[in-house]
Amino acid sequence: MTTLALLLLGAAAGSALARFLRIPVIPVLIILGMVTPLLGARQDADTLRSIFELGLIFLVFVAGTELAPKRVEGRRKGAVAVGLAQFFMIGAAGLGLSLLMGFDAMTSLYIGLALSASSTLVVVRHLKDRQQMFEPFGRLVTGVLFLQDLLIIVGIVVLLRLPGGLGEVVVGLGGLATLALLALVSQRWLMPRLVLHGNLGEEEKLLVVLAQLFLFMGIGHALGVPLVAGAFLAGVGLSSFPLNGVARGLLWPLSEFFLAVFFFAMGAIIQLPTGAGLVQALILAAFVLVVTPPLVTFLAEKQGFSARASIESGLLLSQTSEFSLIIALSGMMLGIITPEVFSIIGLVTVVTMVLTPFLATDAVTRALLQIHPSRRGKTERLVLDNHVLLLGYGSTGNRLLKALRDNGKEVVVVDEDAVVVARLRAEGVPCLRGDGSDPNSLRQIRARRAQAIVCSLRRFRDAENVLAYVEESRPKTLVRVFDDAAADRVKELGGVPIRSDEAAVDSFMEWFQATLGGTEPPPASASAEPSLR
Repeated sequence: MTTLALLLLGAAAGSALARFLRIPVIPVLIILGMVTPLLGARQDADTLRSIFELGLIFLVFVAGTELAPKRVEGRRKGAVAVGLAQFFMIGAAGLGLSLLMGFDAMTSLYIGLALSASSTLVVVRHLKDRQQMFEPFGRLVTGVLFLQDLLIIVGIVVLLRLPGGLGEVVVGLGGLATLALLALVSQRWLMPRLVLHGNLGEEEKLLVVLAQLFLFMGIGHALGVPLVAGAFLAGVGLSSFPLNGVARGLLWPLSEFFLAVFFFAMGAIIQLPTGAGLVQALILAAFVLVVTPPLVTFLAEKQGFSARASIESGLLLSQTSEFSLIIALSGMMLGIITPEVFSIIGLVTVVTMVLTPFLATDAVTRALLQIHPSRRGKTERLVLDNHVLLLGYGSTGNRLLKALRDNGKEVVVVDEDAVVVARLRAEGVPCLRGDGSDPNSLRQIRARRAQAIVCSLRRFRDAENVLAYVEESRPKTLVRVFDDAAADRVKELGGVPIRSDEAAVDSFMEWFQATLGGTEPPPASASAEPSLR
Protein backbone atom coordinates (compact mmCIF):
# COMPACT_ATOMS: atom_id res chain seq x y z
CA MET A 1 0.00 0.00 0.00
CA THR A 2 2.89 2.37 0.73
CA THR A 3 4.23 1.90 -2.79
CA LEU A 4 0.81 2.52 -4.33
CA ALA A 5 0.31 5.61 -2.19
CA LEU A 6 3.71 6.99 -3.21
CA LEU A 7 2.91 6.34 -6.87
CA LEU A 8 -0.42 8.13 -6.71
CA LEU A 9 1.03 11.04 -4.74
CA GLY A 10 4.02 11.38 -7.07
CA ALA A 11 1.87 11.16 -10.20
CA ALA A 12 -0.49 13.84 -8.89
CA ALA A 13 2.38 16.10 -7.81
CA GLY A 14 4.16 15.70 -11.16
CA SER A 15 1.04 16.52 -13.16
CA ALA A 16 0.32 19.59 -11.04
CA LEU A 17 3.93 20.79 -11.23
CA ALA A 18 4.04 20.45 -15.01
CA ARG A 19 0.79 22.39 -15.35
CA PHE A 20 2.06 25.11 -13.00
CA LEU A 21 5.40 25.45 -14.86
CA ARG A 22 3.71 25.08 -18.27
CA ILE A 23 6.17 22.43 -19.41
CA PRO A 24 5.59 18.92 -20.85
CA VAL A 25 4.28 16.55 -18.20
CA ILE A 26 6.09 13.35 -19.26
CA PRO A 27 9.66 14.53 -18.44
CA VAL A 28 8.48 15.85 -15.07
CA LEU A 29 6.84 12.55 -14.13
CA ILE A 30 9.87 10.49 -15.18
CA ILE A 31 12.34 12.69 -13.30
CA LEU A 32 10.20 12.71 -10.13
CA GLY A 33 9.93 8.93 -10.35
CA MET A 34 13.73 8.63 -10.55
CA VAL A 35 14.30 11.06 -7.69
CA THR A 36 11.81 9.48 -5.24
CA PRO A 37 13.90 6.34 -4.45
CA LEU A 38 17.00 8.53 -4.01
CA LEU A 39 15.18 10.39 -1.23
CA GLY A 40 14.87 7.18 0.78
CA ALA A 41 11.22 6.39 0.01
CA ARG A 42 10.70 2.63 0.29
CA GLN A 43 8.97 1.04 -2.66
CA ASP A 44 8.28 -2.62 -3.36
CA ALA A 45 9.93 -3.64 -6.65
CA ASP A 46 7.29 -6.25 -7.55
CA THR A 47 4.44 -3.81 -6.93
CA LEU A 48 6.19 -1.14 -8.99
CA ARG A 49 6.69 -3.55 -11.87
CA SER A 50 3.07 -4.72 -11.77
CA ILE A 51 1.73 -1.15 -11.80
CA PHE A 52 4.16 -0.24 -14.55
CA GLU A 53 2.98 -3.15 -16.71
CA LEU A 54 -0.69 -2.35 -16.01
CA GLY A 55 -0.20 1.29 -16.96
CA LEU A 56 1.71 0.35 -20.10
CA ILE A 57 -1.00 -2.11 -21.19
CA PHE A 58 -3.73 0.51 -20.85
CA LEU A 59 -1.75 3.28 -22.53
CA VAL A 60 -0.75 1.04 -25.43
CA PHE A 61 -4.46 0.22 -25.79
CA VAL A 62 -5.34 3.94 -25.95
CA ALA A 63 -2.46 4.63 -28.34
CA GLY A 64 -3.80 1.93 -30.65
CA THR A 65 -7.07 3.86 -31.00
CA GLU A 66 -5.05 6.77 -32.48
CA LEU A 67 -3.35 4.70 -35.16
CA ALA A 68 -6.04 4.17 -37.76
CA PRO A 69 -4.45 3.01 -41.05
CA LYS A 70 -6.90 5.22 -43.01
CA ARG A 71 -5.53 8.29 -41.26
CA VAL A 72 -2.39 8.06 -43.37
CA GLU A 73 -4.13 7.70 -46.73
CA GLY A 74 -2.19 9.68 -49.30
CA ARG A 75 0.92 9.35 -47.10
CA ARG A 76 0.98 5.55 -46.90
CA LYS A 77 3.83 5.04 -49.35
CA GLY A 78 6.00 7.58 -47.55
CA ALA A 79 5.12 6.18 -44.12
CA VAL A 80 6.03 2.64 -45.18
CA ALA A 81 9.29 3.71 -46.79
CA VAL A 82 10.37 5.91 -43.87
CA GLY A 83 9.12 3.50 -41.20
CA LEU A 84 10.83 0.43 -42.62
CA ALA A 85 14.09 2.22 -43.36
CA GLN A 86 14.28 3.83 -39.91
CA PHE A 87 13.35 0.60 -38.14
CA PHE A 88 15.90 -1.62 -39.84
CA MET A 89 18.70 0.93 -40.28
CA ILE A 90 18.59 2.19 -36.70
CA GLY A 91 18.13 -1.37 -35.42
CA ALA A 92 21.06 -2.70 -37.46
CA ALA A 93 23.28 0.24 -36.50
CA GLY A 94 22.31 -0.21 -32.84
CA LEU A 95 23.18 -3.90 -33.08
CA GLY A 96 26.58 -3.08 -34.57
CA LEU A 97 27.27 -0.35 -32.02
CA SER A 98 26.38 -2.72 -29.17
CA LEU A 99 28.78 -5.35 -30.52
CA LEU A 100 31.54 -2.72 -30.73
CA MET A 101 30.91 -1.82 -27.09
CA GLY A 102 31.54 -5.43 -26.05
CA PHE A 103 28.05 -6.89 -25.66
CA ASP A 104 27.46 -10.47 -26.79
CA ALA A 105 25.41 -11.19 -29.93
CA MET A 106 22.07 -11.99 -28.20
CA THR A 107 22.28 -8.98 -25.90
CA SER A 108 23.17 -6.78 -28.87
CA LEU A 109 20.12 -8.11 -30.73
CA TYR A 110 17.88 -7.06 -27.83
CA ILE A 111 19.50 -3.62 -27.68
CA GLY A 112 19.19 -3.15 -31.45
CA LEU A 113 15.48 -4.00 -31.37
CA ALA A 114 14.96 -1.71 -28.38
CA LEU A 115 16.50 1.21 -30.32
CA SER A 116 14.66 0.57 -33.58
CA ALA A 117 11.20 2.07 -32.91
CA SER A 118 9.89 5.40 -31.63
CA SER A 119 7.43 6.05 -28.81
CA THR A 120 3.78 6.17 -29.79
CA LEU A 121 2.80 7.52 -26.37
CA VAL A 122 5.22 10.45 -26.45
CA VAL A 123 4.77 11.36 -30.12
CA VAL A 124 0.97 11.12 -30.28
CA ARG A 125 0.61 13.19 -27.11
CA HIS A 126 3.00 15.81 -28.50
CA LEU A 127 1.08 15.99 -31.79
CA LYS A 128 -2.26 16.30 -30.00
CA ASP A 129 -1.01 18.95 -27.57
CA ARG A 130 0.19 21.05 -30.52
CA GLN A 131 -2.86 20.20 -32.68
CA GLN A 132 -0.64 18.74 -35.42
CA MET A 133 -2.16 15.27 -35.86
CA PHE A 134 -3.46 16.22 -39.31
CA GLU A 135 -0.44 18.20 -40.51
CA PRO A 136 1.38 16.50 -43.41
CA PHE A 137 4.23 15.48 -41.15
CA GLY A 138 1.74 14.42 -38.45
CA ARG A 139 0.13 11.96 -40.85
CA LEU A 140 3.56 10.70 -41.90
CA VAL A 141 4.69 10.20 -38.31
CA THR A 142 1.41 8.47 -37.38
CA GLY A 143 1.87 6.00 -40.22
CA VAL A 144 5.50 5.37 -39.22
CA LEU A 145 4.46 4.70 -35.61
CA PHE A 146 1.73 2.26 -36.63
CA LEU A 147 4.10 0.28 -38.84
CA GLN A 148 6.92 0.27 -36.30
CA ASP A 149 4.62 -0.81 -33.46
CA LEU A 150 3.53 -3.80 -35.53
CA LEU A 151 7.14 -4.63 -36.39
CA ILE A 152 8.33 -4.42 -32.81
CA ILE A 153 5.42 -6.55 -31.58
CA VAL A 154 6.47 -9.16 -34.14
CA GLY A 155 10.03 -8.80 -32.86
CA ILE A 156 8.91 -9.33 -29.26
CA VAL A 157 7.02 -12.50 -30.21
CA VAL A 158 10.04 -13.82 -32.13
CA LEU A 159 12.49 -13.11 -29.30
CA LEU A 160 10.24 -14.68 -26.66
CA ARG A 161 9.65 -17.79 -28.78
CA LEU A 162 13.15 -18.13 -30.21
CA PRO A 163 14.57 -20.25 -27.35
CA GLY A 164 11.89 -22.88 -28.13
CA GLY A 165 12.92 -23.21 -31.78
CA LEU A 166 11.48 -22.27 -35.15
CA GLY A 167 8.23 -24.14 -34.56
CA GLU A 168 7.47 -22.05 -31.48
CA VAL A 169 8.18 -18.86 -33.43
CA VAL A 170 5.73 -19.90 -36.17
CA VAL A 171 3.05 -20.70 -33.57
CA GLY A 172 3.53 -17.30 -31.92
CA LEU A 173 3.34 -15.41 -35.21
CA GLY A 174 0.22 -17.39 -36.15
CA GLY A 175 -1.44 -16.30 -32.90
CA LEU A 176 -0.46 -12.70 -33.58
CA ALA A 177 -1.92 -12.87 -37.11
CA THR A 178 -5.16 -14.30 -35.70
CA LEU A 179 -5.42 -11.45 -33.22
CA ALA A 180 -4.75 -8.90 -35.98
CA LEU A 181 -7.56 -10.41 -38.05
CA LEU A 182 -9.91 -10.14 -35.07
CA ALA A 183 -8.92 -6.48 -34.70
CA LEU A 184 -9.85 -5.87 -38.34
CA VAL A 185 -13.25 -7.55 -37.84
CA SER A 186 -13.84 -5.52 -34.70
CA GLN A 187 -12.85 -2.25 -36.39
CA ARG A 188 -15.04 -2.66 -39.45
CA TRP A 189 -18.14 -4.46 -38.22
CA LEU A 190 -18.47 -5.40 -34.55
CA MET A 191 -17.57 -2.33 -32.46
CA PRO A 192 -19.22 0.30 -34.72
CA ARG A 193 -22.53 -1.55 -34.34
CA LEU A 194 -22.20 -1.89 -30.58
CA VAL A 195 -20.80 1.55 -29.71
CA LEU A 196 -22.15 3.82 -32.47
CA HIS A 197 -25.45 2.21 -33.38
CA GLY A 198 -26.34 0.31 -30.23
CA ASN A 199 -28.86 1.81 -27.80
CA LEU A 200 -26.30 2.16 -24.99
CA GLY A 201 -25.60 4.85 -22.42
CA GLU A 202 -22.16 6.30 -21.75
CA GLU A 203 -21.42 3.83 -18.95
CA GLU A 204 -22.44 0.84 -21.06
CA LYS A 205 -20.30 2.06 -23.96
CA LEU A 206 -17.29 2.39 -21.65
CA LEU A 207 -17.84 -1.16 -20.41
CA VAL A 208 -18.00 -2.43 -24.01
CA VAL A 209 -14.75 -0.63 -24.88
CA LEU A 210 -12.98 -2.01 -21.81
CA ALA A 211 -14.41 -5.46 -22.50
CA GLN A 212 -12.64 -5.38 -25.88
CA LEU A 213 -9.34 -4.73 -24.10
CA PHE A 214 -9.69 -7.66 -21.72
CA LEU A 215 -11.11 -9.94 -24.41
CA PHE A 216 -8.12 -9.35 -26.69
CA MET A 217 -5.66 -9.84 -23.85
CA GLY A 218 -7.39 -13.09 -22.91
CA ILE A 219 -7.41 -14.39 -26.46
CA GLY A 220 -3.81 -13.26 -26.89
CA HIS A 221 -2.75 -15.12 -23.75
CA ALA A 222 -4.47 -18.29 -24.98
CA LEU A 223 -2.65 -17.93 -28.32
CA GLY A 224 0.70 -17.30 -26.68
CA VAL A 225 0.81 -13.61 -27.60
CA PRO A 226 2.19 -11.06 -25.08
CA LEU A 227 -0.49 -9.11 -23.21
CA VAL A 228 0.85 -5.79 -24.48
CA ALA A 229 0.40 -6.98 -28.08
CA GLY A 230 -3.20 -7.94 -27.34
CA ALA A 231 -3.81 -4.52 -25.78
CA PHE A 232 -2.37 -2.69 -28.78
CA LEU A 233 -4.44 -4.64 -31.30
CA ALA A 234 -7.54 -4.14 -29.15
CA GLY A 235 -6.98 -0.40 -29.54
CA VAL A 236 -6.46 -0.75 -33.29
CA GLY A 237 -9.84 -2.51 -33.35
CA LEU A 238 -11.36 0.79 -32.17
CA SER A 239 -9.35 3.11 -34.43
CA SER A 240 -11.79 3.65 -37.32
CA PHE A 241 -13.55 7.02 -37.65
CA PRO A 242 -15.81 8.05 -35.91
CA LEU A 243 -15.53 5.11 -33.50
CA ASN A 244 -12.10 6.23 -32.33
CA GLY A 245 -13.40 9.66 -31.31
CA VAL A 246 -16.12 8.12 -29.15
CA ALA A 247 -13.66 5.64 -27.61
CA ARG A 248 -11.10 8.35 -26.82
CA GLY A 249 -13.78 10.49 -25.18
CA LEU A 250 -14.80 7.59 -22.97
CA LEU A 251 -11.24 6.62 -22.10
CA TRP A 252 -9.75 10.10 -21.64
CA PRO A 253 -9.99 10.32 -17.81
CA LEU A 254 -8.56 6.81 -17.42
CA SER A 255 -5.79 7.43 -19.95
CA GLU A 256 -4.68 10.60 -18.14
CA PHE A 257 -4.57 8.69 -14.85
CA PHE A 258 -2.63 5.76 -16.25
CA LEU A 259 -0.27 8.04 -18.16
CA ALA A 260 0.71 9.83 -14.96
CA VAL A 261 1.11 6.58 -13.01
CA PHE A 262 3.00 4.81 -15.81
CA PHE A 263 5.66 7.47 -16.38
CA PHE A 264 6.19 8.01 -12.65
CA ALA A 265 6.55 4.22 -12.17
CA MET A 266 8.85 4.09 -15.18
CA GLY A 267 11.19 6.59 -13.57
CA ALA A 268 11.04 4.68 -10.28
CA ILE A 269 11.95 1.24 -11.71
CA ILE A 270 14.85 2.50 -13.81
CA GLN A 271 18.01 2.25 -11.76
CA LEU A 272 20.92 4.36 -12.96
CA PRO A 273 23.73 2.13 -14.24
CA THR A 274 27.18 2.86 -12.87
CA GLY A 275 30.62 3.12 -14.41
CA ALA A 276 30.91 1.66 -17.88
CA GLY A 277 27.16 0.96 -18.02
CA LEU A 278 26.35 4.66 -17.62
CA VAL A 279 28.76 5.59 -20.41
CA GLN A 280 27.28 2.92 -22.68
CA ALA A 281 23.74 4.19 -22.00
CA LEU A 282 24.70 7.76 -22.82
CA ILE A 283 26.45 6.67 -26.03
CA LEU A 284 23.34 4.75 -27.16
CA ALA A 285 21.07 7.68 -26.26
CA ALA A 286 23.30 10.10 -28.17
CA PHE A 287 23.23 7.72 -31.13
CA VAL A 288 19.40 7.79 -31.23
CA LEU A 289 19.21 11.56 -30.78
CA VAL A 290 21.93 12.41 -33.31
CA VAL A 291 21.34 9.81 -36.05
CA THR A 292 17.52 9.62 -36.20
CA PRO A 293 16.68 13.25 -37.20
CA PRO A 294 18.97 13.49 -40.26
CA LEU A 295 18.12 9.93 -41.33
CA VAL A 296 14.37 10.52 -41.19
CA THR A 297 14.78 13.95 -42.80
CA PHE A 298 16.67 12.43 -45.72
CA LEU A 299 14.18 9.58 -46.12
CA ALA A 300 11.13 11.87 -45.91
CA GLU A 301 12.52 14.31 -48.47
CA LYS A 302 13.12 11.40 -50.83
CA GLN A 303 9.38 10.68 -50.52
CA GLY A 304 8.52 14.23 -51.58
CA PHE A 305 8.00 15.90 -48.19
CA SER A 306 9.21 19.45 -47.61
CA ALA A 307 12.33 20.14 -45.57
CA ARG A 308 10.28 21.51 -42.67
CA ALA A 309 7.95 18.51 -42.54
CA SER A 310 10.91 16.15 -42.85
CA ILE A 311 12.88 17.85 -40.07
CA GLU A 312 9.83 17.95 -37.78
CA SER A 313 9.27 14.25 -38.40
CA GLY A 314 12.90 13.43 -37.62
CA LEU A 315 12.88 15.40 -34.37
CA LEU A 316 9.62 13.79 -33.25
CA LEU A 317 10.84 10.26 -33.92
CA SER A 318 14.21 10.64 -32.18
CA GLN A 319 13.47 8.58 -29.09
CA THR A 320 13.05 4.93 -28.20
CA SER A 321 9.71 3.31 -27.49
CA GLU A 322 7.80 2.20 -24.43
CA PHE A 323 8.02 -1.21 -26.09
CA SER A 324 11.78 -0.99 -25.54
CA LEU A 325 11.15 -1.51 -21.84
CA ILE A 326 8.93 -4.50 -22.54
CA ILE A 327 11.71 -5.99 -24.68
CA ALA A 328 14.27 -5.38 -21.96
CA LEU A 329 12.00 -6.67 -19.18
CA SER A 330 11.17 -9.83 -21.15
CA GLY A 331 14.84 -10.48 -21.87
CA MET A 332 15.78 -10.03 -18.24
CA MET A 333 13.02 -12.37 -17.02
CA LEU A 334 14.22 -15.03 -19.50
CA GLY A 335 17.78 -14.61 -18.24
CA ILE A 336 19.04 -13.52 -21.68
CA ILE A 337 20.09 -10.02 -20.63
CA THR A 338 21.40 -8.89 -17.26
CA PRO A 339 19.77 -6.35 -14.90
CA GLU A 340 22.60 -3.99 -15.85
CA VAL A 341 21.60 -4.17 -19.54
CA PHE A 342 17.96 -3.63 -18.56
CA SER A 343 19.03 -0.46 -16.73
CA ILE A 344 21.01 0.68 -19.80
CA ILE A 345 18.02 0.25 -22.12
CA GLY A 346 15.78 1.89 -19.56
CA LEU A 347 18.06 4.90 -19.20
CA VAL A 348 18.25 5.33 -22.99
CA THR A 349 14.45 5.30 -23.11
CA VAL A 350 14.16 7.81 -20.28
CA VAL A 351 16.75 10.24 -21.69
CA THR A 352 15.35 10.25 -25.23
CA MET A 353 11.73 10.53 -24.07
CA VAL A 354 12.58 13.40 -21.72
CA LEU A 355 14.39 15.36 -24.44
CA THR A 356 11.82 14.90 -27.22
CA PRO A 357 9.38 17.68 -26.12
CA PHE A 358 12.29 20.13 -25.92
CA LEU A 359 13.83 19.16 -29.27
CA ALA A 360 10.64 18.86 -31.35
CA THR A 361 9.89 22.59 -31.30
CA ASP A 362 9.49 25.36 -33.86
CA ALA A 363 12.67 27.02 -32.60
CA VAL A 364 14.83 23.94 -33.21
CA THR A 365 13.15 23.31 -36.57
CA ARG A 366 13.81 26.87 -37.70
CA ALA A 367 17.45 26.61 -36.60
CA LEU A 368 17.93 23.38 -38.56
CA LEU A 369 16.23 24.89 -41.61
CA GLN A 370 18.87 27.61 -41.62
CA ILE A 371 21.68 25.05 -42.01
CA HIS A 372 19.75 22.79 -44.38
CA PRO A 373 21.41 22.47 -47.83
CA SER A 374 19.72 25.25 -49.77
CA ARG A 375 20.23 23.98 -53.32
CA ARG A 376 19.49 27.52 -54.43
CA GLY A 377 21.15 27.47 -57.82
CA LYS A 378 21.09 30.66 -59.84
CA THR A 379 19.05 33.50 -58.40
CA GLU A 380 16.17 34.51 -60.65
CA ARG A 381 15.18 38.03 -61.61
CA LEU A 382 12.23 38.71 -59.32
CA VAL A 383 9.14 40.69 -60.31
CA LEU A 384 9.34 43.64 -57.97
CA ASP A 385 6.45 45.94 -58.88
CA ASN A 386 2.67 45.51 -58.62
CA HIS A 387 3.14 41.83 -57.78
CA VAL A 388 1.41 39.44 -55.38
CA LEU A 389 3.46 38.01 -52.51
CA LEU A 390 2.86 34.62 -50.93
CA LEU A 391 4.60 34.70 -47.55
CA GLY A 392 4.75 31.07 -46.51
CA TYR A 393 3.89 28.38 -49.02
CA GLY A 394 2.07 25.99 -46.68
CA SER A 395 0.34 22.72 -47.56
CA THR A 396 -2.19 24.41 -49.90
CA GLY A 397 0.23 26.88 -51.47
CA ASN A 398 0.34 24.99 -54.75
CA ARG A 399 -3.40 25.40 -55.36
CA LEU A 400 -3.34 29.03 -54.31
CA LEU A 401 -0.33 29.78 -56.51
CA LYS A 402 -1.96 28.12 -59.50
CA ALA A 403 -5.20 30.05 -58.99
CA LEU A 404 -3.36 33.37 -58.88
CA ARG A 405 -1.17 32.66 -61.90
CA ASP A 406 -4.13 31.37 -63.91
CA ASN A 407 -5.73 34.77 -63.29
CA GLY A 408 -2.72 36.58 -64.70
CA LYS A 409 -1.12 37.62 -61.41
CA GLU A 410 2.65 37.95 -61.12
CA VAL A 411 3.44 36.00 -57.95
CA VAL A 412 6.57 35.86 -55.80
CA VAL A 413 6.80 33.18 -53.10
CA VAL A 414 8.82 33.61 -49.91
CA ASP A 415 9.48 30.49 -47.85
CA GLU A 416 12.29 29.30 -45.58
CA ASP A 417 11.98 25.67 -46.66
CA ALA A 418 14.88 24.77 -48.96
CA VAL A 419 13.04 21.87 -50.61
CA VAL A 420 9.98 24.01 -51.36
CA VAL A 421 12.14 26.77 -52.85
CA ALA A 422 14.14 24.33 -54.98
CA ARG A 423 10.96 22.73 -56.31
CA LEU A 424 9.35 26.09 -57.16
CA ARG A 425 12.46 27.37 -58.90
CA ALA A 426 12.60 24.21 -60.97
CA GLU A 427 9.04 25.04 -62.10
CA GLY A 428 10.02 28.59 -63.01
CA VAL A 429 8.27 30.27 -60.07
CA PRO A 430 10.03 33.42 -58.75
CA CYS A 431 10.79 32.85 -55.09
CA LEU A 432 13.06 33.80 -52.24
CA ARG A 433 14.29 31.50 -49.53
CA GLY A 434 14.06 33.34 -46.25
CA ASP A 435 11.91 34.51 -43.35
CA GLY A 436 8.80 36.23 -44.73
CA SER A 437 8.58 38.47 -41.67
CA ASP A 438 12.19 39.65 -41.76
CA PRO A 439 12.49 43.32 -42.82
CA ASN A 440 15.52 42.49 -44.98
CA SER A 441 13.53 39.89 -46.93
CA LEU A 442 10.55 42.24 -47.22
CA ARG A 443 12.83 44.99 -48.46
CA GLN A 444 14.46 42.68 -51.03
CA ILE A 445 11.08 41.72 -52.51
CA ARG A 446 9.79 45.31 -52.20
CA ALA A 447 6.74 44.35 -50.20
CA ARG A 448 5.58 47.98 -50.03
CA ARG A 449 5.26 48.03 -53.84
CA ALA A 450 3.21 44.81 -53.94
CA GLN A 451 -0.37 44.78 -55.22
CA ALA A 452 -1.35 42.31 -52.51
CA ILE A 453 0.24 40.13 -49.84
CA VAL A 454 -1.06 36.75 -48.72
CA CYS A 455 0.48 35.96 -45.33
CA SER A 456 0.24 32.40 -44.02
CA LEU A 457 3.26 32.42 -41.75
CA ARG A 458 3.15 30.01 -38.85
CA ARG A 459 3.42 32.49 -35.99
CA PHE A 460 0.93 35.32 -35.59
CA ARG A 461 3.61 37.74 -34.40
CA ASP A 462 5.31 37.29 -37.78
CA ALA A 463 2.14 38.49 -39.47
CA GLU A 464 2.10 41.49 -37.15
CA ASN A 465 5.65 42.32 -38.25
CA VAL A 466 4.60 42.18 -41.91
CA LEU A 467 1.63 44.48 -41.29
CA ALA A 468 3.84 46.91 -39.41
CA TYR A 469 6.38 46.97 -42.27
CA VAL A 470 3.80 47.75 -44.96
CA GLU A 471 1.80 50.16 -42.80
CA GLU A 472 2.63 53.25 -44.86
CA SER A 473 1.97 51.84 -48.34
CA ARG A 474 -1.03 49.69 -47.28
CA PRO A 475 -1.10 46.98 -49.95
CA LYS A 476 -4.00 44.59 -49.49
CA THR A 477 -2.62 42.17 -46.91
CA LEU A 478 -4.54 38.95 -46.23
CA VAL A 479 -3.53 37.20 -43.03
CA ARG A 480 -4.36 33.69 -41.85
CA VAL A 481 -5.91 33.67 -38.38
CA PHE A 482 -7.38 31.01 -36.12
CA ASP A 483 -9.55 32.94 -33.67
CA ASP A 484 -11.58 36.11 -33.27
CA ALA A 485 -8.96 37.89 -31.17
CA ALA A 486 -6.34 37.51 -33.91
CA ALA A 487 -8.89 38.60 -36.54
CA ASP A 488 -9.63 41.78 -34.58
CA ARG A 489 -5.90 42.50 -34.24
CA VAL A 490 -5.34 42.10 -37.99
CA LYS A 491 -8.19 44.52 -38.74
CA GLU A 492 -6.72 46.98 -36.26
CA LEU A 493 -3.38 46.84 -38.13
CA GLY A 494 -5.06 47.36 -41.49
CA GLY A 495 -5.04 43.80 -42.80
CA VAL A 496 -7.77 41.41 -43.93
CA PRO A 497 -8.20 38.41 -41.57
CA ILE A 498 -8.76 34.99 -43.11
CA ARG A 499 -10.29 32.40 -40.79
CA SER A 500 -8.32 29.32 -41.78
CA ASP A 501 -10.67 26.82 -40.15
CA GLU A 502 -13.66 28.03 -42.18
CA ALA A 503 -12.00 28.80 -45.50
CA ALA A 504 -11.87 27.10 -48.89
CA VAL A 505 -9.15 27.62 -51.49
CA ASP A 506 -11.49 27.17 -54.42
CA SER A 507 -13.47 30.25 -53.37
CA PHE A 508 -10.39 32.42 -52.95
CA MET A 509 -10.35 33.99 -56.41
CA GLU A 510 -14.08 34.73 -56.30
CA TRP A 511 -13.52 37.54 -53.88
CA PHE A 512 -9.79 38.17 -54.17
CA GLN A 513 -10.38 40.19 -57.32
CA ALA A 514 -13.06 42.17 -55.54
CA THR A 515 -10.68 42.81 -52.66
CA LEU A 516 -8.05 44.22 -55.02
CA GLY A 517 -10.73 46.31 -56.67
CA GLY A 518 -11.55 47.97 -53.39
CA THR A 519 -14.79 46.28 -52.43
CA GLU A 520 -15.10 44.79 -48.98
CA PRO A 521 -14.30 41.10 -48.62
CA PRO A 522 -16.55 38.72 -46.70
CA PRO A 523 -16.32 39.02 -42.91
CA ALA A 524 -13.69 36.99 -41.07
CA SER A 525 -16.18 34.28 -40.09
CA ALA A 526 -17.69 33.77 -43.54
CA SER A 527 -17.56 30.27 -44.97
CA ALA A 528 -16.37 31.59 -48.33
CA GLU A 529 -12.96 32.56 -47.03
CA PRO A 530 -9.88 30.79 -48.35
CA SER A 531 -7.75 28.26 -46.55
CA LEU A 532 -4.17 29.41 -46.22
CA ARG A 533 -2.90 26.42 -44.32
